[in-house]
Amino acid sequence: MGEQRLSTGADHSTGADNFSSDGVRHRGPMARALFGDIVQFIDFIVVILTAVLVAYVYHVYYLGSEFDIQYYAAAGIMSATGLTALMRRDGYYDFDQVTGAEHSARAIISRWALVLLGLLAFGFALKISENFSRVWLAVWSVTAVSSVIAVRLSANAFVRKMSRDGGVFARRVAVLGATALGVKFVERANASPTGIIVDGIYDAGLADAGDSQGAGLTVKGDFNDLVFAARHGEIDDVVIATPRASAEEMQMLVRRLSILPVSIAICSNIHWLDHLGGAISRVGGVRVLSLYRRPLEGWGSVIKRLEDYILASIALVALSPLMLAIAVAIKLQGKGPVLFAQKRHGFNNAVFKVYKFRTMTVAEDGDVITQAKPGDARITPLGGFLRRYSLDELPQLFNVIKGEMSLVGPRPHALAHNHQYARTIENYSGRHKVKPGITGWAQVNGYRGETSENEQMEERVRYDLDYVDNWSLWFDIKILFLTVKAVVFPQNAV
Repeated sequence: MGEQRLSTGADHSTGADNFSSDGVRHRGPMARALFGDIVQFIDFIVVILTAVLVAYVYHVYYLGSEFDIQYYAAAGIMSATGLTALMRRDGYYDFDQVTGAEHSARAIISRWALVLLGLLAFGFALKISENFSRVWLAVWSVTAVSSVIAVRLSANAFVRKMSRDGGVFARRVAVLGATALGVKFVERANASPTGIIVDGIYDAGLADAGDSQGAGLTVKGDFNDLVFAARHGEIDDVVIATPRASAEEMQMLVRRLSILPVSIAICSNIHWLDHLGGAISRVGGVRVLSLYRRPLEGWGSVIKRLEDYILASIALVALSPLMLAIAVAIKLQGKGPVLFAQKRHGFNNAVFKVYKFRTMTVAEDGDVITQAKPGDARITPLGGFLRRYSLDELPQLFNVIKGEMSLVGPRPHALAHNHQYARTIENYSGRHKVKPGITGWAQVNGYRGETSENEQMEERVRYDLDYVDNWSLWFDIKILFLTVKAVVFPQNAV
């Protein structure tokens, strides 16, 4: 094993780490613990202030009338309490969530929608809803949500800045166990963007617990050295990485560490560290690392089905004149059916027939299917236009109404192509954990049309699996809006 270069942070002989008169460094854990509370307080104030300020501007500058500030302040307080309580309940004020705020905007919007529904119900029940303007409510919602998102982004940037180079939010971690598991943890921690500084790897002193001692591994010290560093405030967390320790040895280590002013965690399996995602959950009362959740769990499947049925029905009615015109044009163009049906794999690999307007002179549906290419002679003149603007996909609205497809999801492929990609692309079949879609996350990111190379399909699959793992109603709405843009300004269409 090659030598591991471990970051040791600031020089302990200097005063750079804010040692107090008793020699103990005060930073890190307290700042991290309080930061989420500070962000929550700012969110609370921002929601109230936006409620009052929007009301003031609307009434005084727009209507030129007086207004009762108490009503709007009360609405702001109720909404601020509800939003911050939901965000706190779901862990969005935990320090790691603040520093990794990739999905915070979506979380804020979804929880604000719940708060707004509660506020409307409350106003209706007390018969005070007439005291509030619909214009104020709409403008306030946009302003409040935008302001809270801005607070989160600012907090994220501030934390990242103050976590670099051993800053106030940096978290110093010591690894107890000169093992392959410990080395793997160091590699993952050093790659983390959340201000983790690895103090070093310490030998646990267990005869049979190590599995990679020596071989160039840099060991900073033994158990007593770790205790000394912890008592002098040089360590915030200790991660035990001794996978071969017996139950008695592990209990002994935890008992000796429990008297130190540090957080203690057990890194239990090197295979866990191969998965960058996941969260600790319980199955039958036992803690497990949950890597994937069932797609569309709980109300998700109900919401998704309602979304598909309602929007597809509206689209079918609105677009029926256009679909009729396309059908007539195909008939006038020459002989052949208006619709083209082809077998595809759907949810859980179930086979169904997908409907499209016919755009080619052939209707392949066998073991060998040749993908359409730019300038393909098999594509009719009208078919080229339909394919360019994805109008040939409109009959799939019937597949959505029948429950075979969804408006948004991984695009289904012909059976022959599906079998081919499933053999050559890792996790390809994970696309079938949800219904296929008329449009998808891959398509709005430019992966549409011909996929002649495996690398192209691998990228498409990566986007598809990202959609499956992160589905939400707001994600679908975003994709639908981006689809409109992609249809108006088409790329990669064949």
